[in-house]
Amino acid sequence: MTELLRNKVGEFVTKNAIIDRWESVREYYGAYTYVTFLCISVLKFEVARTWKDVCRIAEKYEVETQAILEEISSLDDVDEFVCDVLDIISGETQLDIECLYQDYLSIDFMLKEGKVVFEEGKNSRDVLGSYYTHDEFAEIITRKAFKDYFGNNVDAKKIRVVDYSCGGATFLLAALKVCSETGLPCEIIGYDVDPVAVLISRVKIHTHRVKSLIKVRILLGNPLLPKAGSCVEKFRKALAGRYYNTCMGIDTINEADIILGNPPWEKIRFEEKKFLHHFFPNAEVGTKTQREKLLENASIENKNYYMALLSDYEVSKKLFKKSELFEKSSCGEINTYALFTELSEEMLKKNGIAAIIIKSSLVKMPVYKEFFSYLLNDGILYDIYMFTNRNKIFNIDSREEFSVIYMSNGKKKNIDVALNLADYNDFDRCAKITLTGRDLSLINPETGMMPNIKSTEDLKFLIDLAKKNKTFGEIYSNCRYGRLVHLTNHSDVIIRKEDDGYLPIYEGKFIEQYTGKYASFKGMTTEDKYKNKATAKLIENPQGDEYPESRFFIESTSWEKMAKNFSKTYIVAWRSLTSATNRRTMLATILPLIPTCQSIQLLQLDDTRQMLHLVALFDSIVFDYIVRLKMVGLDLTQTIIKQIPVPKLEKYEEVLEFKGKTTTISNHILSRLQVLYDDDARVRGVFEEFDTYDITKERKEIIAEIDCLVGYLYGLNEETIKTIARTFDAFYTDKEVTAYF
Repeated sequence: MTELLRNKVGEFVTKNAIIDRWESVREYYGAYTYVTFLCISVLKFEVARTWKDVCRIAEKYEVETQAILEEISSLDDVDEFVCDVLDIISGETQLDIECLYQDYLSIDFMLKEGKVVFEEGKNSRDVLGSYYTHDEFAEIITRKAFKDYFGNNVDAKKIRVVDYSCGGATFLLAALKVCSETGLPCEIIGYDVDPVAVLISRVKIHTHRVKSLIKVRILLGNPLLPKAGSCVEKFRKALAGRYYNTCMGIDTINEADIILGNPPWEKIRFEEKKFLHHFFPNAEVGTKTQREKLLENASIENKNYYMALLSDYEVSKKLFKKSELFEKSSCGEINTYALFTELSEEMLKKNGIAAIIIKSSLVKMPVYKEFFSYLLNDGILYDIYMFTNRNKIFNIDSREEFSVIYMSNGKKKNIDVALNLADYNDFDRCAKITLTGRDLSLINPETGMMPNIKSTEDLKFLIDLAKKNKTFGEIYSNCRYGRLVHLTNHSDVIIRKEDDGYLPIYEGKFIEQYTGKYASFKGMTTEDKYKNKATAKLIENPQGDEYPESRFFIESTSWEKMAKNFSKTYIVAWRSLTSATNRRTMLATILPLIPTCQSIQLLQLDDTRQMLHLVALFDSIVFDYIVRLKMVGLDLTQTIIKQIPVPKLEKYEEVLEFKGKTTTISNHILSRLQVLYDDDARVRGVFEEFDTYDITKERKEIIAEIDCLVGYLYGLNEETIKTIARTFDAFYTDKEVTAYF
């Protein structure tokens, strides 16, 4: 059925829109989509045979306002379109309108050979953040919110419940159910920017018996924006996809007793590529140059629509940055879930409760450290349920992490945290740990954010390390950091072919553990080299004579200016683009001072011996394990590195008998590093000043021995080191763990 409805929408958009005008196509797509779901909505109440019937039923059951129905009635061929839609859905009395809409959004419209068709993609859903919550999950969250509310307000006489991004009314229905059980007068209010979501919410509410003591309102508008525009103006802007136009602003309800919801998890930015894909094939919008050319050749009308959309986002972002309401959450690249969190906190009545679903980044990412510190230290945030999406609770990446947070202004002293949940049925019976701001400051002294822990044991491990060791930032305070060449920002001094006066640029793809010869662009076609997300070819034998071949080259004089603060011959470099779920997370190596792009972070110390110590430290399983417990997202930044506890410098000079040889731990490490780097002529000379000893063992065994030595530096016993090794099961087999540790 969904396909038939899409095809019908595409047919009428093609017929009536000015097909070469982007705004016209988008408006007609929005309008016919809305009418489609209005037809489905009214069938929940009565049979309709004409557009007039649809309007009558919609107004009778308060599914839509008279003003909006009059506005949409001017749509071209609306009577004919409605008859066709009613024919498609006739006889379907048990339609799940919410599931149907989600299915509808799962495939996008695009212009193809002068017709509007539907192809794979989910740009509309991405813009709306339309990933709805399971009914049972919403009810579990809601029941706890009400329980906590009555714990704070035993003499409550009435309740006001708000969802600022109600979607398909899942939380509103849960609130309606619980409110009915209380016997108290209740006011329930929902907002959404999508007219179809508003329709769905109203239908779902009306099809449930609402007690006279309960009043429900569902409103169209963007609660993040200040009040502006009439309901008809909002409706028009929404049909054109302009959800962040200032006309969408609405007067938000404050003094809420309970705030619920699953706000969208999207960055507030105009996605140029996704927008243009509606009107051009993917192959024509892949690169920035291609998109610039398309826009340059676009008609005045299309340029104006493009600029209007772009302006909506830019104006909104400036409003958020200036607004006192969002002074803590409008940081970095603004995310909607952060804004909705601060909005919810600000709109709460004294002793009220907010329970919302957010991306876990809000409690983990350094960009939110001031906001998180405020929520924690002012006693607002008191419960966090941290989920991974491995069981696909939401129809998004299974690696995504999200949290259910509970806030109040009751000045809680601690936060209770449930870790590593995968099933919302565990919500009520999961174990929790109690954390204070002091605990988090000890673990992450620069940010005070939540670590990436999965258990109480992880927490104890981090706290114990933090108590026994100073951080990297403290021990290596004279370290110079860099991420020097940016392929886009410095494109004016970068070329694609080797030439006199230009130096090859090293990329993160070339680096692996203890080697800078892991991959190369040698022998690849031009198309494969420069396509989006190009992958370099692995070097067959990284211990052989082949060195990486670059695909970009930078003007040598420009490089010298960028590197002026790095006076030594060598650097320690690591891949910045990585993940805590990879085979190994921290991948570092020693390199000569050469141009490196943004996918590589680097550092330099004045002491060469200490730099070599850092290579061993960074590539060890112990350090990698700590990184995994601290890293959020895909960017291994210096901020993360600086907060990691590391052994004291003097520990390296302790004498240790190890594998039949008695010398300093430093010498044990350097002797093994020399073997690992013997195949790289560029860095072989770095070991000449040190009195190392000979080792003849397999490479993997040498790496394991360095892992053990670093474990000793941290003061870990053999069993703990072995336990850590087993967590790297994609790197060490059980047999290797038994043999080496």
